[in-house]
Amino acid sequence: MDLDEYISKLKSSSATPGGGSASAISSMFAASLNSMASLLSIGKKKLAPYEDHFKRISGESDSIIGELKILSGEDEKAFQGIMDALHMEKSDSGRVNAINMAIKKSVQVSWKIAGISLHNMENAVFLGEYGNMNLVTDDLSAAYMAYTAVHTSVNNIKINLKFQKEEDYREEELLKLRFFMETVECTMDRARKIENSIIP
Repeated sequence: MDLDEYISKLKSSSATPGGGSASAISSMFAASLNSMASLLSIGKKKLAPYEDHFKRISGESDSIIGELKILSGEDEKAFQGIMDALHMEKSDSGRVNAINMAIKKSVQVSWKIAGISLHNMENAVFLGEYGNMNLVTDDLSAAYMAYTAVHTSVNNIKINLKFQKEEDYREEELLKLRFFMETVECTMDRARKIENSIIP
């Protein structure tokens, strides 16, 4: 589906695609900016010590975009899976298990988007610190877009866990989120340091 078609569906009264899918698209834009910034940092004599890193980021960004395209669609399917499970008859003995399994699937998809988006943030910050300084605002745009994608995914995980009946699983996921967000915020602090040093 092209961008116009996606936006048309996103703004419609349909519940899908929603925030999770859109967050994957936002992170795709971040990866695209990282690709551009890394490619325009290659071949610069002053940046030669980091050239291998720029090439790595460029290659990774192509793979990341492909993964996020798939995850955007998977997020829609996972949400529909939860809705289907919730609409099962309450008298159905398999309803609770179906809900738990659907939530786990959705959480898994959100975790993948969040993890990839954190990696996008790390690449953007590296480029902001060591890449072509003429593109530093593009690096910061990538970092913020990926940061938004992380938060959207984390919020989706948290809201889904509210409906999860397996307490041990829920507590384990919440603990993982706490440590994950510490890394996210540390990475974003580096981005803000770059921002504060160059933008009045």
